[in-house]
Amino acid sequence: MNNLFIRPDGAQPQAAAVLAYLRQHDGIECSWSKENKRYMSEPEVNRWHNCREQGYVISMRTPNSKQINIAFFEHRNSDAICALVFEAFTLNPPTLSDIPENVYKDKWVTTHNVGYGKAAQMADLIIKQLSTFWSENSPA
Repeated sequence: MNNLFIRPDGAQPQAAAVLAYLRQHDGIECSWSKENKRYMSEPEVNRWHNCREQGYVISMRTPNSKQINIAFFEHRNSDAICALVFEAFTLNPPTLSDIPENVYKDKWVTTHNVGYGKAAQMADLIIKQLSTFWSENSPA
């Protein structure tokens, strides 16, 4: 039986909603190359696993190999949508062990938080974070 409400990848519904809003974007606008006629940024999306906090992590590298990672998920205690933003070069999708301690001291310390049901707002924050990172770290 096919049920539209089953989460086949295990992510929480709010994280899946954020991802749906992010997928509306063709790319990171500031990375558009008129010469190549394409977006130069290539964000990758993978699953994020942290016990009860099941969401996604976006990783994006600049041409000079700087990498930003943004994990987003529904908080296990507050139901808020949270994001952890950190720089770490990883060959595989980032995990909890790749996050610097000053970014995630405990479950209450996150980079961004929005209220329950504010998936579009979190998606906007993520796009702004990716755009800023690209603008500040890509060679002109």
